[in-house]
Amino acid sequence: MTTHRLCSAFATVSLAALFACGGGGGSSTPSPVPTTAASLAYTDPATGTYRLVKNASSAGSHLVLDLLGPSSGTAMGASITLSTDVTRVTWVDVPAGGTTTTLMKNGTQFNLGAGLPIQKAKATGNVLQATVAQKNPSPAVPLNGTLLQVALDLKSGLGLTPGTAITLSADGTKCQILDGASIISPITVTVGTLTAQ
Repeated sequence: MTTHRLCSAFATVSLAALFACGGGGGSSTPSPVPTTAASLAYTDPATGTYRLVKNASSAGSHLVLDLLGPSSGTAMGASITLSTDVTRVTWVDVPAGGTTTTLMKNGTQFNLGAGLPIQKAKATGNVLQATVAQKNPSPAVPLNGTLLQVALDLKSGLGLTPGTAITLSADGTKCQILDGASIISPITVTVGTLTAQ
């Protein structure tokens, strides 16, 4: 009987100690994890001669992307063709809520001059085509800066899970540069990774 009582007492003390330490189960409530994506996240490409990178003005569901040129060379204009998943995002004006629909913005390099600029963008389904150029006989400018800007907005009410990948690509046959010698040449635009967060 003494042994039985000793074992019972040990078991009682052990259980009391287990519960006092929390027993590993814990009763604290974990922080809630967002279940619906409300913003866009973009990871810049690490390499590439012409790169599509995130602009610092991007915020929340509005993503502004800059087309950056290489560190050398000159040009008078650029044209890109991009495609994305328009069931999840939409092409929009670079400054959100603009008064005119342009779907693109000139970057820091090209001087568009006076009068009507050579600047045009068109969205057809999932494809965006954007072109910007200087007027002749404007001198060619360095490529080492932002050539043009485009923007995307996350569509609301989709209920996407954070981390959902969204396709974004550049058409290698329809991205071009008008170089300093007035020659139009194809360029490869490297695109980063786009997700809903």
